[in-house]
Amino acid sequence: MGTISNSLASTPVTTSGSSTNSNTFMGASSYSADFQSVIDRSVAIASLPINLLTTQQTALTAQSSDLNKLDAQFAKLQTAVQGIGDALGGSNFQSTITQPTAVSASIGNGAVEGDYTINVTNIGAYAKSLTSQTWNSAPDPSGNPSTYELMVAGKGYSFTPTGSSAASVASAINLQYSNMVQALAVNVGSTDTPDWRISLQSATLGPLNLDIQGPPPGLQQQQAPVNDYSTSQTAATWNSAADSSGNPSTYNLTIGGKSYAITPADNNIQTVVNAINNSTYGSQVTAAVVNVATGGNPADNRIQLTSKTTTPVNLDLQRQPPSLQRQQALSNGFPVSQTASTWNSTPDPLGNPTAYNLIIGSKTYTITPSDNSAQSVAAAINNQYGNQVQALVVAGPGGNSDPRIQLTGATAGAMNLDLQKTASLQNTQVGGTLATYEVLNSGKTVSSSSRTVTVAQGVNLTLLGQSNGALDVTVTRSTSALDTALSTFATTYNATVDMITAQHGQSAGSLQGQSILSTLSQALSSISTYGSTDGAISSLEALGLKSDATGHFTYNVLGLLSTEFSNSTGVSTFLGSATGGGFLKTATDALSGLEDPTSGLLKLSETDTQSQLTTLGANITDRTNKVNQLKLNLQNQMAQADALIASMQQQSSYMSSLFQAQQTADQMYK
Repeated sequence: MGTISNSLASTPVTTSGSSTNSNTFMGASSYSADFQSVIDRSVAIASLPINLLTTQQTALTAQSSDLNKLDAQFAKLQTAVQGIGDALGGSNFQSTITQPTAVSASIGNGAVEGDYTINVTNIGAYAKSLTSQTWNSAPDPSGNPSTYELMVAGKGYSFTPTGSSAASVASAINLQYSNMVQALAVNVGSTDTPDWRISLQSATLGPLNLDIQGPPPGLQQQQAPVNDYSTSQTAATWNSAADSSGNPSTYNLTIGGKSYAITPADNNIQTVVNAINNSTYGSQVTAAVVNVATGGNPADNRIQLTSKTTTPVNLDLQRQPPSLQRQQALSNGFPVSQTASTWNSTPDPLGNPTAYNLIIGSKTYTITPSDNSAQSVAAAINNQYGNQVQALVVAGPGGNSDPRIQLTGATAGAMNLDLQKTASLQNTQVGGTLATYEVLNSGKTVSSSSRTVTVAQGVNLTLLGQSNGALDVTVTRSTSALDTALSTFATTYNATVDMITAQHGQSAGSLQGQSILSTLSQALSSISTYGSTDGAISSLEALGLKSDATGHFTYNVLGLLSTEFSNSTGVSTFLGSATGGGFLKTATDALSGLEDPTSGLLKLSETDTQSQLTTLGANITDRTNKVNQLKLNLQNQMAQADALIASMQQQSSYMSSLFQAQQTADQMYK
């Protein structure tokens, strides 16, 4: 028997269809086209909802675009309405004044054209004070910054500047209290011999006491150098009066930028001189008693200080405030002090409360009672520092008519407890007066603490000088700005009407049939049909704005000019303001209902449409992913089926070939 050749045995069997990345199924069996049809049909059916959603997405996208355009156009209309209000604002008014040396005018929003009459009888004066003598810039011997009390209208305000110079003190006042007072450091001396002082000026007109209380001023006046050695001399006859407490006075000796405490046995001028010369500071300065009286009699003794080096230095003496208390014996182990003499309740000459230094041990605190009575001072001490010391008003040897303050420490042990009055450093230069004026010959004199006064809404006058009788301030408004604003409004309004109209009809926009178009049209109608029965002007037509049958405005400037000329005030009243009534309020409210960032109809519609688009886009993406997965799954399933059928078809073909070969062989050997 012959050998039968198997040509199919060497042909590999295809066991899969198309790859997973292919869009078309490519099978090996004769049924692959049928499998592809099954896949296409299934995918097409599954894609039907996506096609519907995509159609909705296209429609919503168009609506979103049209809403954005309408929003932008209505925003332009809103700006045009605001422009009308701006044209009525103060910047478009001008004033004419019959006595420009007496007043100046500032016209603001809300002003109305007209004549305003005013008679300025007094422009007022600011209260001023100046340091009574050269400012004491010597630092405190303790090295701590000094605390001062600024007195304004009977009230005290404590402050602690960074330095003790006049400039530092003035700067500290301005930094903290510029709303009440302005402080300036001024040199009333020469460049070679400066005399620095502090000038205070109130921030408002009217009588006002201005003072600075703090460390007492220096006793010395700087003199011209003698043979290049710095020299100073007591400014007035030496005061040898003893401290009321009976305690020796303490002096601050200033040499250049340093200050040293000296306590002589008494206040006799020679004793003080000896204390300086015998101290460790005698190596830096020499003190001497000089009699400056003409002819030497009666004596006018003063202390002269001379430096021992040729380097220019400031030489001064400062007498520390006298102690008011006399230290007592310990009471049950606690320190006690009592006012040395009957308490002095005399008020400050300027009417200001007096500031006191409360000394507890080595620390000093400032208190400012409401007045100088013993009761008020004791109450101020207890309110502020009651945890460290208790103050009590007690009767002295003279009984109830001899009140004194007793201080008792809160901790046991010896401790210095003292009170000192601070010094008043300023002299009043100008007492200050209020400005006075009369408006419209009313017969009523008005007083003002400011030179800028308001005589009508939006009409502010600055008083420059006393007027020569009554003067007139004529306020008028420029028509050109209102003309431009109304013209812009008409153009913008018409463009808005056209944009809404484009959404209707045969070639309608994407918003056709939606209720928002009706709402927008109603808003425009409320603006164009606005009317008023409160004045001579009843409609926009009187201002040159005429509405036609298509809802458009035609603007004629001659209409505005005619009405402005005959009734300018009526124009302002009819237009009103965005918040005060009239056309502008109606238009502003209507447009705000559409354009408000949080509640406006257009803004909300845009937000809602965008939200729908976002949700729809997410839905389409999700469904598309599912259809793609379905297609992939079908392709894999059909590939397996196709491979099985292809294998079966190949086996069938192979068996058929064998059978055919057998038949052929049988016939050959018959």
